[in-house]
Amino acid sequence: MKEPWILGMTFHNPKPTARNSRFYLARMQACQTEAQEASLPNVRDRALRVAVAWREMYQKALQFEQRLGQ
Repeated sequence: MKEPWILGMTFHNPKPTARNSRFYLARMQACQTEAQEASLPNVRDRALRVAVAWREMYQKALQFEQRLGQ
């Protein structure tokens, strides 16, 4: 398993909230990178499935932020 800072998570990264789309975007991008670097098909598929879930959360957070007028 990769260390948290390799996956884009640091103590300085934003926390996951419905109002913080940057967190979800960072996680989605990290999963996409993991999928590109994976040599095993099952690892690549898992990373892509997780990236889709993060993208959905990112889109919902964007909608929430837009409703708040941010």
